[in-house]
Amino acid sequence: MDILLSYFIIPGLTFLLPGKTNWFTSNFSVAGAYFPQNVLLVIWAIVIARFYHRFLKRTIGQTKSFLKIETELVLTDVSAYLLVTSVFFPYRPQSYPFFSLIHLVTAFTATILFYTSITRMAVRLYAMAPDLFSLPISLLALAIACTAILLIFGNFLISSALEIFLTIFSCAWLQLLDQRIRILSKRKSLKKRL
Repeated sequence: MDILLSYFIIPGLTFLLPGKTNWFTSNFSVAGAYFPQNVLLVIWAIVIARFYHRFLKRTIGQTKSFLKIETELVLTDVSAYLLVTSVFFPYRPQSYPFFSLIHLVTAFTATILFYTSITRMAVRLYAMAPDLFSLPISLLALAIACTAILLIFGNFLISSALEIFLTIFSCAWLQLLDQRIRILSKRKSLKKRL
């Protein structure tokens, strides 16, 4: 089910979300401000939050015997709750400026917390097994560079293109991280037996 969510369902919902808006001059908040995209935005946020929470909880659970990553799980949980909360506040600055501000703050904070969480986790795992986690760290650095480029070219607008990139990247990246953690877990359990 994780593969289906990571590579098909979440990317499919993500590509549908901007609707007919321009990917570089608009964003999910603008596209999802009115029906029917607002319903799709809520569905997307719930699916993403549930996936991140469940997937990372299971992945982090694999590290319990050799690495405690509780802070990262808390950050991911808070991020998921903030993302879902954000979509219930409409982004309509002219009509609802206060709700629009709450929407922006919670959505932005959710993204920052999520990426902080997975970066912390990847760095700690890299310190344990550089051979396994150099690729995930490199891809994370590349994602940060791509994010900076999209922000610069978009006049620092968090665009639909950036949101699509970050969503799809994170799903694929988490699959890679999970795979590497499984290998590390097998190594650790093999060392204990010897």
